[in-house]
Amino acid sequence: MIAFFASAGVFCYDLNGKLLWKRTDLGKQHHIWGNGTSPVIAGDRVFLNFGPGPKTTLYCFDKKTGKTLWEHNEPGGDSGEAGNKNWLGSWSDPILRQTGSRYELLMSYPGRACAFDPMSGKELWTCEGLTKLVYNSPVYADGLMIAMCGYGGAAMAIQTGGSGDVTEKNRLWYEPRVQQRIGSGVIRDGHHYILTDGGIVECRDIKTGKLVFNERVKGPGPTGQNWSSLVLSADGLCYAANQGGDCFVFKASPKFELLSTNSLGEKIIGSIAVSDGHLFIRGYKNLWCVGRK
Repeated sequence: MIAFFASAGVFCYDLNGKLLWKRTDLGKQHHIWGNGTSPVIAGDRVFLNFGPGPKTTLYCFDKKTGKTLWEHNEPGGDSGEAGNKNWLGSWSDPILRQTGSRYELLMSYPGRACAFDPMSGKELWTCEGLTKLVYNSPVYADGLMIAMCGYGGAAMAIQTGGSGDVTEKNRLWYEPRVQQRIGSGVIRDGHHYILTDGGIVECRDIKTGKLVFNERVKGPGPTGQNWSSLVLSADGLCYAANQGGDCFVFKASPKFELLSTNSLGEKIIGSIAVSDGHLFIRGYKNLWCVGRK
């Protein structure tokens, strides 16, 4: 198990709780809205977006030892305090995908989306168009990377597998302003699904960016506000939880169909975790496990 605690560092434990290694030398993180990135494990490597803040670094660690294999430094930004509202930052996790004959580590930053060689850290391509605040992680399907910003920022789709600046030739579509969203989306059968901060499910065609539908989901809880990411099941169902404690199941289909609404009766901010056919939901008071006995 590998966990990241911002300025406190990165820690690796075995399943008995024994500390295997730690990295407490990475520096300080500081931002008015805090930190929320997660380590991404792939094979014998761990990838981490150490940011946002004045220090913004994409790290690749050896999973067994914690040794830095490579790092990429990105321009950092002001924390946004002391009356300065020039907010800047990426809370995005990198994702590793095979794109054609190679693997690309896809990343969303303020101002751009880009890809790195996961072995060397060399930047493969970059695409301009993202705005200053990137809250969610990119998603990938059918050779396309979908990158979206928060705070009413931009969204775009990029054909992966390019080289250098691909803004003109590989950016398929671009929306300069979309609704506020914090959690990440999912893709199924050529459509992208995501929940907005206000509790609206959006569906877009990944090749054109066309909005297919936007439907509000609201249960009996006190608020429909949502900060969590969607979870997609193998049989094409989307699972979501909002801050009012309401949980929803709807079809990943271009025709919106809400299948179930269930209230847990407590505030939920984090995303649903999945393991061995069970859903784990962390509320403000309880940890819930949902599944067959």
